[in-house]
Amino acid sequence: MIILVAVLYLFLFVLSIYFAISGNRRIKVNNESRILIVTAHPDDETMFFSPTIRDLVSTNNEVYILCVTSGDFYGQGRERKKELVNAVKKLGVKQGNVLVMDLTNYKDGPKKWEKEKLSKHILNHVEKLDINIVLTFDEYGVSGHNNHIGCFNSIQYLYSNGFLPRDVEVFVLESVSILRKYISFCDLIISRFRSRYIYISNFSNVLSAYSAMREHKTQLVWFRYLYMIFSRYIFINTFKRIHMKKMF
Repeated sequence: MIILVAVLYLFLFVLSIYFAISGNRRIKVNNESRILIVTAHPDDETMFFSPTIRDLVSTNNEVYILCVTSGDFYGQGRERKKELVNAVKKLGVKQGNVLVMDLTNYKDGPKKWEKEKLSKHILNHVEKLDINIVLTFDEYGVSGHNNHIGCFNSIQYLYSNGFLPRDVEVFVLESVSILRKYISFCDLIISRFRSRYIYISNFSNVLSAYSAMREHKTQLVWFRYLYMIFSRYIFINTFKRIHMKKMF
């Protein structure tokens, strides 16, 4: 039985390498694209978006990280902001391109955020930085965290009401089932057939993600080590275009 499992795992590994070599299906950008990744907490950029970030910076795009909170739920906000700056360096993002809003009414925690006011702050950064592509979580927030979903709701509000500049495109990181979430690179096989936009990390980029996560020292508890080993988001990102929703 053990031999059978080992053979199956090896087969999936080889098949995953084949798909990785066959190429990504990236969001269309050019070398002058200005991309804003909207996250909720320091470490989101590494735990969820690192394959995309590494790919985008490798083609000389201007990548910005806009983090809504300082991750101060346990009173560690000051340290976590420093950790964020150090982590994004490992991912290839310029220190000056990291922005932490840390607003009084939008703190790290389970409380739902008011999308209308938060959206105004996000829009201000989109316009100020002359952004043409926005990336964020989808409506399920990958982990179901209310803060992740709050990022999506605010950007969905801007998009659905026509408040974003006309040339701005919005893509959201696809949430997957818990089974797919924790089968590591093996999810590449499913992702290649089910998603239109996909970023696949090579070995070097995975090591960069591990290196970046080590900078988030306040967050290095045992289950995050397991996450970094088994989560597909360290190896694969898949996106979809945001949809127009009248409810907003």
